[in-house]
Amino acid sequence: MAIAEHSIVVAGTDGVITRWNDGAVALFGHRAEEAVGRSLDLIVPEHLRQAHWTGFRRAMDHPQVRDLAADLPVLCADGEIRHYAGRLLVLSDALGVAIGAMAVYAPEGSTGVRPFG
Repeated sequence: MAIAEHSIVVAGTDGVITRWNDGAVALFGHRAEEAVGRSLDLIVPEHLRQAHWTGFRRAMDHPQVRDLAADLPVLCADGEIRHYAGRLLVLSDALGVAIGAMAVYAPEGSTGVRPFG
């Protein structure tokens, strides 16, 4: 499967989307022009936002390399919540300072792990 088929979403340390590839357009339904510059709340289901932001801030304050692959719920443009196999990564510079986060979602398949039901 080519990287272009995967959804790639990048956000800064403030949780504002800075990159939104064609795979994200296809999977989530938002055009890049609608997503870039918006908060990650665009794709985080409302009932998970508090937990998301708690974890996001912790990751930005204390970046670590961890394997965080799971079937993650995503709020899509049509208002539906769908689960996609995704991997969450904290992006850090050479000194270990967080510079943002990236999520990579596969268009099909499952990790077999659903931490949010």
